Amino acid sequence: MTDFPTPCFPTPHVIKQQLQACRSKEETFKALITLSKALPRLSDEEKTEDNKIKGCESAVWLITVEDAGRRYFKADSDAKLMRGVLVAVISLVTGEKQQTIQKMDLKSELAELNLSSYLTSSRSNGVLAILKALQA
Repeated sequence: MTDFPTPCFPTPHVIKQQLQACRSKEETFKALITLSKALPRLSDEEKTEDNKIKGCESAVWLITVEDAGRRYFKADSDAKLMRGVLVAVISLVTGEKQQTIQKMDLKSELAELNLSSYLTSSRSNGVLAILKALQA
């Protein structure tokens, strides 16, 4: 996997602590934008229709690579807020086996991050599309 660098995300536990510590919508947005900086940008060549997640308000691309039975993900979005959400979600599943990811209750994990009240209904639909793609 030399051409597929593993991003250096905070652990899911650290991300959860950071987001749960937010006391306002503005604090949550700032935390997500800070998280978004940990997500390497995709090249224009990687931003294809095949890699694009359908159903997102913002443009979101997701690439899955399997190595030694474990799945790794690259993602990008044209929205900083969504890039932060991508970091939070991908941190939960990167490096796991497909069967493990499929058994995870990602909706519940996401609910623990206290994001649902800050995501618009159309953004929530996009996040659900991302969760579905991660578990596919």
